[in-house]
Amino acid sequence: MAEFAGNAALFAARAARAGGDDGMDGLQRAYAAGGQEVNYGSKRFLIIDAVQEMRSAMNATLSTFGVTKMEYAHRATEAIGMIKRSDYDIILCDFDLGHGYDGLHLLEELKSHNLLKPSAIFMVVTGERRARMVISAAEQAPDDYLLKPFTGEELKQRLDRIYRKKVELSGLDSAMLNQDYLKALAECNERIARKDGFLLDFMKVKGKIALTIGDYAMARDTYQTIVNARSIPWAQMGLAKALFHLKDYGAARQIFENLLAENSRIMEAYDWLAKIHQAEHEHQQAQDILTRAIELSAANVTRHKKLGEVAMKNGDYDTAVKSFQNTINIGKYSFWRDAADYASLAKAHLGNDNVLEATKVAADVRREFRFDQKAEMLATVMETQVAIKQKNESRAQQLLQKAQQQFSTVAAELPEHFALELAEACYQLGNDHAANEIVQKMIRNHHEDIDVLDRVQRMYDKIGRGEMGHQMIEDNARAIVEVNNEAVRMAQAGDLEGAVQKFLHAVEEMPANAQVMLNAVNAMLAYVSRKGWHEEYMELAETFLNRVKALEPASVKYLKLKDAYALAKRRFRV
Repeated sequence: MAEFAGNAALFAARAARAGGDDGMDGLQRAYAAGGQEVNYGSKRFLIIDAVQEMRSAMNATLSTFGVTKMEYAHRATEAIGMIKRSDYDIILCDFDLGHGYDGLHLLEELKSHNLLKPSAIFMVVTGERRARMVISAAEQAPDDYLLKPFTGEELKQRLDRIYRKKVELSGLDSAMLNQDYLKALAECNERIARKDGFLLDFMKVKGKIALTIGDYAMARDTYQTIVNARSIPWAQMGLAKALFHLKDYGAARQIFENLLAENSRIMEAYDWLAKIHQAEHEHQQAQDILTRAIELSAANVTRHKKLGEVAMKNGDYDTAVKSFQNTINIGKYSFWRDAADYASLAKAHLGNDNVLEATKVAADVRREFRFDQKAEMLATVMETQVAIKQKNESRAQQLLQKAQQQFSTVAAELPEHFALELAEACYQLGNDHAANEIVQKMIRNHHEDIDVLDRVQRMYDKIGRGEMGHQMIEDNARAIVEVNNEAVRMAQAGDLEGAVQKFLHAVEEMPANAQVMLNAVNAMLAYVSRKGWHEEYMELAETFLNRVKALEPASVKYLKLKDAYALAKRRFRV
């Protein structure tokens, strides 16, 4: 999230230098007088294509309607670097970027790291007609796609149409960029109600917002309305995702399978089918699906990592080693670079009794992540696991003690999966007290995070203490619920101060628990509403809201309390 905020600040600085917000004002002015022509000579273009002849042909085509500012990239990593350094108005990207990596992969990376301003156009150009189905089903869809060959006039007409849509959706884009999802949802509902000319676009965004904020019933109903009218692949994909989250696995599976029957290159459908198999505890089937997907498209970091995780569950360490090594190789020079992938690879090697290779991987972490204290701690844990495998208990205990010392300096900012590796090593060496403390803190800070709880349970299952894991998760969840219930009882009895203090004490114990912080904010707002303005409480409320924004910006409860906080400030004219 820090990088997200940093990129938003970068866009603001660029806009200030350019004398506008993000280029959207210019677009609005361009069309304010009945569709005035866009001055493409003032726009910066980036052309991404591996073939020199294609880049030259694109240059000639763009020149026919006045484009003069053109830059070129011949691979995705080069394009990402250029986009991070410069501000482009229009990006034209070939679909096939080589080695199984395509324009949709690139777009996913750019959007997930907020490297595209709302007014920027990202268009895919391709000579592959089957790519149309892939693009039309993608959640991270480009603004448009164009089949080769095409004329300058055809390209200009497409760009003109996209610009008109950008103007219509400018307010929506701004709200989405600021993560003001409730405002964006209200805009969608208003435009849908009056049967806007861009009705389908607003329905698409509404469905995406509903999935983002976790209102899966709304997402299902929105996408179902679209599918009932027109069988559009992206709407079918959205409907199937909503059904998955609503645990209607059979219906979701049927939709994903139908999409793949129409086009076997819709890679995202494979990923979701694998999720369905895992949810139904069919881990070998999940592995088979992911293997098939990687055979078709081998450049997706997340897919390789997921295959490695499933293979580890299945005891297929050869596949796990290959998958985690591919994860590292593909992600090494990208946003996806993660020391935890090295730890997974080392554990896969240990599963194969290959101590030497696991030792090498730990050394790789120290070399590749120099000056990263969190990765340094993880490397020590990996060496501890190697010593355990070698049955060298004295060395393992020494390394564990070192890892715990390192943990104490980085615990506040350590990713959960790093801490879980340390907890596992503690359990293996009989230091149950330290392990319990680590895991209990993790559960209490993430008692509603299914992914974190699943990782915790898998760790307990692996060390043969599955029942202990279930009990620890249940006990901590029950304790948190009791804190909430007790505070509610205090508030109902008129003890608003006691309720606030109860939640503030809970936040001290669970400083990363978003739900506890939101409960505290709710209590403080109730106090202010009944008792009047309280400077300290409102400052704390703002602090907690900012923390939650970094953790769960799409939480509906957060979004509503953020609005309630702003309303309270207006009410008291602060």
